[in-house]
Amino acid sequence: MILPVCALSTAFLLSGCSYATPTITQEEATEKVQEHAQNTLAALPQKAELEELSEPSSSPCGDGTIFGPNDRVAVGVSFWIHKIPEEDNETTLELLHDHWTDNGYQILNDSRPDDTFINARNEEDSFLVATQYNKNGTLSLTVGSPCLWPDGDPEIF
Repeated sequence: MILPVCALSTAFLLSGCSYATPTITQEEATEKVQEHAQNTLAALPQKAELEELSEPSSSPCGDGTIFGPNDRVAVGVSFWIHKIPEEDNETTLELLHDHWTDNGYQILNDSRPDDTFINARNEEDSFLVATQYNKNGTLSLTVGSPCLWPDGDPEIF
């Protein structure tokens, strides 16, 4: 009885479940985060600039269940978007919304007009992008990866 259950459990673990599937590496995700940021910047007026708030970093994103390993991470970075006049923030949010919609992103949340937050997921690679402006009128952009194995290979056991 135990052997068939173990065999079934092993087959389940090694099937196409996302926690057992190889991913891109943390290094590759860091590069893709920058690509998504630069792609987003290209949709804005030429004078716009990105300022990284910090180096790209990773954070744990395992689900902690018996079938969900804790060793996966997500890579992310946040930016200020400079050289956009505050009076153009609404227009800029609309530019970003349209750019993401037209370039393979699914809008997950658009809280306008009550709030200034929009986020989207790229349909090809599941990277997330988000933008909003703060109470001082400064625009921000955050880009993050889906959960991944730091070295790209599942660490099941």
